[in-house]
Formats: sequence, C-alpha cells, structure tokens
Amino acid sequence: MKRRTMVRRLIDVPAPTLLLLGRECFVMLLGSRDEHRGLQQEGAAMPVAKAPRRSLVWVDNAVKEMNRMKKQFAVRMPSLRAAAGVLLASCLGAATAQTPPQASPANPVVASLGAVTVGRADVERLLQGLPEAERAALKDNRGALDNWLRQRLASEALLREARAKGWAERPEVKARIDAAVDEITQRIVATSYLESLAQLPAGFPSDAEVNTAYEQGKAGFALPAVYRVAQIYLAAPAGDAAAQAKVRDEARKLATQARSGDFASLARSRSDDKRSAERGGEVGALPLAQLLPEVRTVVGKLKVGEVSEAVASDAGFHIVKLLETQPARVATLQEMKPQLQAALRQQRQQQLVQAHMAGLAPAGSVTIDGAALDAALRQTP
Repeated sequence: MKRRTMVRRLIDVPAPTLLLLGRECFVMLLGSRDEHRGLQQEGAAMPVAKAPRRSLVWVDNAVKEMNRMKKQFAVRMPSLRAAAGVLLASCLGAATAQTPPQASPANPVVASLGAVTVGRADVERLLQGLPEAERAALKDNRGALDNWLRQRLASEALLREARAKGWAERPEVKARIDAAVDEITQRIVATSYLESLAQLPAGFPSDAEVNTAYEQGKAGFALPAVYRVAQIYLAAPAGDAAAQAKVRDEARKLATQARSGDFASLARSRSDDKRSAERGGEVGALPLAQLLPEVRTVVGKLKVGEVSEAVASDAGFHIVKLLETQPARVATLQEMKPQLQAALRQQRQQQLVQAHMAGLAPAGSVTIDGAALDAALRQTP
C-alpha cells in the first residue's frame, strides 16, 4: 500500500507538467495546426508554440525542423532521464487531470467550471516549463491559453465524475492501477540505477575530443544563407473582395512611400504587425525556407536596401525591405561546441549502459527453449 501511495504522488502531477514532457502533445492540445505554424524571434530561427498569422515567418512542420537540427548537431540518443520522463507520460496519459490546489490569496482562481477550478499556480507552472521564446509567444496567444484552460477543466470534471461513480473501486480498474504501479516502480528503479552507472566526470569530453568530433562531422554543420528583413504588414479580411482591393491599393501606395522615405518610421506607424512594428518592422535574420512562401521568392531577388512591391498572402499584404544578407557557411567550432559536448556525453553514457547490460546477460549464458517459444507464439493471436 505504501508503494502505491508513493507512486500515486508521482502520478499526481498537474496537467501542465505532463504536457511539457512533449512539445508535440502540448501543441496538439493548445489548438489547431494553423494556430502553430509561425515562428518569430529576433536574430534567430526558433520554433515557437504560436506566432501571429500575419508574421512573415512560417514553419510548415516544427517537429520536422527540430529533428533536422538534431541530425546536424547531435547524436540522436535520448538521455536516460528524458526516457524515464516520456515513459511516465505515456503510462499515465489518462491521469493528467488531478485535483488542483485549493484557491487562496497566493493561488487565486484563473478559470472555473462549477466547483472545478484552475489556479494561477497551474498557469505559472505551464509557462515556466516552456523555453523563453515559446513562453513569450504563448503569453500573446490568449486563444491558445483559453483552450488549454478548457481542456484542464474538462479533464478534472471527467475525473471527478468517474470517482463519484466509484470507478476507481471496480476490480478491473484496480487491477490496471496495480499493474501500472508495478511497471512504473520497476522502471524508475532500473532507470535511476542505470543513471548512477553512467555518471561521467565533469571534464568529459576533453577539448581534443570535441575538436575531433567537429572535424569528423563538419560536412553536416552547414548553415544556410540568412536574410535580415523588415516588413510593413497590412491585414486584409479573407473573403471580402472589396476590402482586399482597398487594402491592396493602400499597400501599393505605402510601398512607393517606403522606397523614398523612412521605412522604419512607416512600419512603426502603419504596420498591423505590432511586434515587428515596434522594431521598425524588423523580423530578424532567417533562411528563405522560414519565410512565407509568397515572400521568400521576392526576398531572394532583392538587393540589400531594396524595398519590394506589395506582396499578397492569405492574411494580407507585406512590403518587405532587405536589410542584410549573410552567405551560407559552416558553423564554427565554438558554435557547435555545446551541442557536440552534449552529444558525446550522451554517446558515452549509452556505451556504458550497453556494456553493463551485455555483462549482465552475456550471449553464452542465456538459454532459449525454441520449442517453448514457438508454442508461446502460436498461442498469441
């Protein structure tokens, strides 16, 4: 009973914490795919949970981009600790709705559904667990936050309904809980023990080992050309041809003004993209692949200092100025060093774990009864 109580405490993690174990899962719960297609970060290209649709920046598949970066910069071996976290999340997927902390002056209610509440502490945990860029974008995305709060309340309401009907006391449900408790306990014990066996000295890897890894993988560290751009954006209502024609005429006039006037000043006073407008229209330095499809062709043909014609997109019209270009290059050793250090540490830890496991069950010491195995396979539909 004590063991079950201990693991229940592990299970009793607020929904935000479990959601943060996987960005994909979090994005799916926040809203539709179209609400999460953007990224916009000054001076860098980093996927974020939500960027305004009007932004120049677009990522068709954020997870695909993350995987691409992993292939370039790191050995794709998850750490033991991350594996344990994902395991917990997968085993407890249905247990994300837990009784929230009681409301108090230190934890005021943010959202409620009858007696079910979500406190400020839950929202703070959600935001604190996100990378800085994603946190900033999510703070500006009230629709996504509202959606998350509704999900949280609905999950808690469902759990309360099940408990009120004594669902947890049903023999088949108890059996599943006991099986989950046993499996999670065993995995946590084994994983934490393996972590202790895979401890590495703080100085690993050495600078010489990092240099060797850099030279060996240098061909894969290519960075694309980037374009530092600014924009003046005018929103146009979809499906309203007359309104779109009016905005198109206005955008064309603005493009003419921008070529002979102060682009930054016009962006601050006229652009509907308030985030970039505050910076004189600057969006950041980005590869062409991370610009809107309608814009990337235009930007690729601009010379530094040139201003484009008004470019139409699904959301409105963009007038773009190319501020600077940086040619394609190979990432330097200093740029790659943190990723290489992490990759080499993960690789060495994996080697230590594999060596220990092989020593526990050497091939010559394992006996497999082929007939018994065949019989077991036949009995399995």
